[in-house]
Amino acid sequence: MSGHSAQALAPFQFPGLSLRQVQMAALWLFVASGFFVLIEPAPYELLFAVTLLLFLPHGLTASAFCAPLVLFLILFNVGGVASAIPFTNDKKVVEFIAVSIYLAITAMFFAFAVTREPVRTVLVIKNAYICAAVIASVIAVAGYFDVAGLASKLSPISRAQGTFKDPNVLSAFLIPPAMFLLHGILTGRQRYIPVAIVSFLIIALAIFLAFSRGAWVNAAVSTITLSAVLFVMAPSIKERTRISLLLIFGSLALFAMLSIALTFPNVRELFAERANLFQSYDSGETGRFGDQINSLPMLLELPNGFGPRQFREVFEGDPHNVYINAFAAYGWLGGISYILLVLMTMWAGWRSMFAATPWQTYSIMFFCPTFVVMLQGVQIDTDHWRHFYLLLGVTWGLYAASELHIRRRTRTLPE
Repeated sequence: MSGHSAQALAPFQFPGLSLRQVQMAALWLFVASGFFVLIEPAPYELLFAVTLLLFLPHGLTASAFCAPLVLFLILFNVGGVASAIPFTNDKKVVEFIAVSIYLAITAMFFAFAVTREPVRTVLVIKNAYICAAVIASVIAVAGYFDVAGLASKLSPISRAQGTFKDPNVLSAFLIPPAMFLLHGILTGRQRYIPVAIVSFLIIALAIFLAFSRGAWVNAAVSTITLSAVLFVMAPSIKERTRISLLLIFGSLALFAMLSIALTFPNVRELFAERANLFQSYDSGETGRFGDQINSLPMLLELPNGFGPRQFREVFEGDPHNVYINAFAAYGWLGGISYILLVLMTMWAGWRSMFAATPWQTYSIMFFCPTFVVMLQGVQIDTDHWRHFYLLLGVTWGLYAASELHIRRRTRTLPE
């Protein structure tokens, strides 16, 4: 190492620890802090700044295979900035754009960090995310059942919310780590299976008690998608039989747990209300779907859209559709870029999921919930979900690492 490099790394030298160990520890704390987002900026934002600083020296690999992610995120936010120009005197609009840019940077960070060292980095992210989900679930369930009188703070609208501002976001946040655990249980790769099963059930209970229709559908579709991929890719009939039996017994255990939860009158009543596919605020000319339909011809005439946070000023509510919101808040440039980003991510995730690499199992467990979150975008605005950008970045990082691995392996094969 040159004298200049040694000097650059000096601030990151810790007694008895290598820089890489410090980077992984910071990454774990950063991701694990995602369970607490009641305040702004959340610990997640503050720890990201520290983690990024630690990773800058020899912790990131900016592969050309991540170019679509970088390009479309930049164009998406350029569109947002252009659309925000008439509203720069509105503090909330400026904050909205700042958050969008920040989240885009986190996605790039995850992509470059995973590309650098796929297995170790994704393992740290996975374990930290599961830990965050279990903590968030325990707090949310305790709040829902008014343990220690915390319901007024942790369940203010009689739905499990915990350390999140919105039960819909809490439940969406919990689904990917639930899929990580389910993947490990179904494949037998998960260490400490009993602990994994208990953790999965705790997370599942929190998702149920959040009473988010979108999250319920997301969880069901994610489970079906992951199970189908694992079943198809299983190397033997014995493995397929094992997966099928585990799914049957797991479904029975989950059904039993939810049946017990429904014995509580307040749970049963809210479930009956939320189980309807359509709520009163969904339908009608001025309902959610009516607003979405009415916005389309207007957006076709507005290259800059309505502007960030302006959809609610036109229709007195958010669009609840990330694709419509992309055009409404980020203009044509942002909307088209977002759609292309989603399509390219689906292609990249699918390709890495079926590539024979040492981290193929991680590609499967991360892309399945990522794919479903992108589908869920037709039902809710996901463009400011922290965990979506984590999934997005990891998916692209695994794709880039897979492509690099395939090319290195091809070059070493004899002609």
